[in-house]
Amino acid sequence: MKKIVFVFLLGIIVSTQAQIRERTSGNLLFSQDSTTFKEEVKIKLSGKTTYTDYKIISFSKDTSIVDTTLTYKKDLRFNYLRKDLFELLPFHNQGQTFNKLGYSFNNASLFPGIGVTAKQYNYYKISDVYYYEVPTPTSEIMYKTGLEQGQMLDAFLTLNTAPQFNFSIAYKGLRSLGKYRHSLASHGNFRTSFNYHNKRKSYYLRGHFSSFDLLNEENGGLPLESIFYFESDDPNYIDRARLDVNFTDAESMFEGKRYVIDQVFSLFPKNPKTVKKAQKKPKKKPVIAQKGNKFAGKGKKLKAAFSEKTTQQKTAQQKDTTTVLVATKAKDSVLQKTPVLKSKFDIKIGHTFTYETQHYRFKQTNVNSIFGEAFDSQISDHTSYQKMNNQVYLQLDIPVVGTLRGKINYFNYNYKYKSILYLDTQTIPDKLKGNAFAFGVDWKTTVGKLQLTADANSIIAGDITGSNFKASVQYKKDSVFYFKGYTEFTSKTPDFNKLLYQSDYKAYNWYRNFNNEKIMTVGVKAEATNWGAVEASYNNIENYTYFNSKPVPVQAVGTLNYIKVKASKAFHFGKFTSENTVMYQKVTNGSSFFRVPDWVTQNTVYYSNYIFKGKPMYLQTGVTLKYFSAYKANAFNPLLNEFVLQDATEIGNYPILDLFINAQIRRTRLYFKIENFSSSFTGRNYYAAPNYPYRDLTVRFGLVWNWFI
Repeated sequence: MKKIVFVFLLGIIVSTQAQIRERTSGNLLFSQDSTTFKEEVKIKLSGKTTYTDYKIISFSKDTSIVDTTLTYKKDLRFNYLRKDLFELLPFHNQGQTFNKLGYSFNNASLFPGIGVTAKQYNYYKISDVYYYEVPTPTSEIMYKTGLEQGQMLDAFLTLNTAPQFNFSIAYKGLRSLGKYRHSLASHGNFRTSFNYHNKRKSYYLRGHFSSFDLLNEENGGLPLESIFYFESDDPNYIDRARLDVNFTDAESMFEGKRYVIDQVFSLFPKNPKTVKKAQKKPKKKPVIAQKGNKFAGKGKKLKAAFSEKTTQQKTAQQKDTTTVLVATKAKDSVLQKTPVLKSKFDIKIGHTFTYETQHYRFKQTNVNSIFGEAFDSQISDHTSYQKMNNQVYLQLDIPVVGTLRGKINYFNYNYKYKSILYLDTQTIPDKLKGNAFAFGVDWKTTVGKLQLTADANSIIAGDITGSNFKASVQYKKDSVFYFKGYTEFTSKTPDFNKLLYQSDYKAYNWYRNFNNEKIMTVGVKAEATNWGAVEASYNNIENYTYFNSKPVPVQAVGTLNYIKVKASKAFHFGKFTSENTVMYQKVTNGSSFFRVPDWVTQNTVYYSNYIFKGKPMYLQTGVTLKYFSAYKANAFNPLLNEFVLQDATEIGNYPILDLFINAQIRRTRLYFKIENFSSSFTGRNYYAAPNYPYRDLTVRFGLVWNWFI
């Protein structure tokens, strides 16, 4: 980790020096910036660089441009995962797992995974790693305090060494002790990406490397005696470290590395001169066609203001044109508007290579009766998984028809343990090793404001079987109205840890031959400026595979039918805003093995305004209420790092109240939060999972700071 931090800091220094320009007279960008130091070397921009030149590109090549305004949605993402946790219930310590309040079966992978799903919330999938294109080095630092002791830091730097080549490096580190005994979380997550294209834009190359190690001390939750002290609010145990836990000698580790290379060659690329001419900026003052947004400039008094439609706020950086930086998802970004070029016939040949290794380890010094008898006096379980995926595709860009792509995948996997296990009743093999050949076709086209997509894949040969089909239709009318309808059908092998598992604990050894899970999802999303947003989905799953209460993997005999409807709406009253999200769920068939709360709601009332003379600071402060109805939530099994079925305990039916005070000064957002301050007067019945209490009243603070040279 020290080496990674050193390389990161060195990169910042080098890139900073490489971008320094000599002081010049005339139209200086920061000439009216009161925070500029006297001896600071200033940069003179040519006038051709705007915030729309700072691009964040996903693996699926969706492009977004992100602002640095302080908004309510940014507050929801100021957490360990950096995403809205509406459908997740965190354990007391950041870096621990999450219980699910809602499920999504969209975009199911055609190929099986290693399992250990409770460990994968901080695991960066291929779609979670971004690529960039920036005219100047761009950076972001997020800092947040931990629980009891420790902190979290997520930092990254990206720069273009030339218009054709970009490089990024990022690291997220966490160390948090936690309030309860033996609940330390120590995580490291490193990723780096690059992308390149030649001047003719006939060849594109990009790739990334990701490395992660996610260590957690496991304590098994609270025993019955400690639960009594907790729920009775015994003053002797206000210090949660005094409560006994089920064990204090176990830890789990999930670690691995991934290498991705993606390249594409165009036989008939577009003429760069034609593209450049079409993208030429108008001479008149540019205007962003979105309510509440302005961008105008005159001489030295260049001003910028950005806003999100939920708050329609102006930023505090009106004298700084460089206020738009890095990575959040596109729906919360200022989307780039590029000229529409007439489609041109083109043929592209592409290749994507992915190789990844994953390891899951569980260690325990002494055998514990909670897990039953063991073969050895010490537990040392190790699951290893290597997978390689090669995809070659041929893409046709045809006027009117759209983009049509045919692809062939070769998938190789090796899921293994140290040796074969011979039991009296069964022989447990040491590995599941094989390969699969898949063929697929996808298509997308745009007709006016209507976008159509379809994607079909099928494993045609190999040691596993599976297929999927996805289709969607989208309609968007500027920022006024958006609609999407989608459907998905998937047949896939269950995760490997449900097919084969070996442990030093005798009860945790099995070898299964399950049928493919068959998942059917149909859903709609709609969003209107004056009416809010609504999303509904219907899920039908055959052969649903889960861990029962023993716990061992089983397949459901009946069909699972699951309905989810979520709606959100904001109301504005002067400087006050009320943000409301409500979700209703119903399991019409399969409630004996699939449990979710009927209702989940999140309601926030907050005040927003500039403060102090000259408006140097933008302030948002308010209260958030989160509530979910009681249900028999799945229990957490730290040995498997999976959630398993249980019928003894209900959790829920308690409010979670958070008070937040957030502020923005230029490109820095400051966050202060008092979490679950309602715990002192609602009773001690708040749990994240059976035997695992949710966090008590906790004071946390942090910041997100963007800058570039």
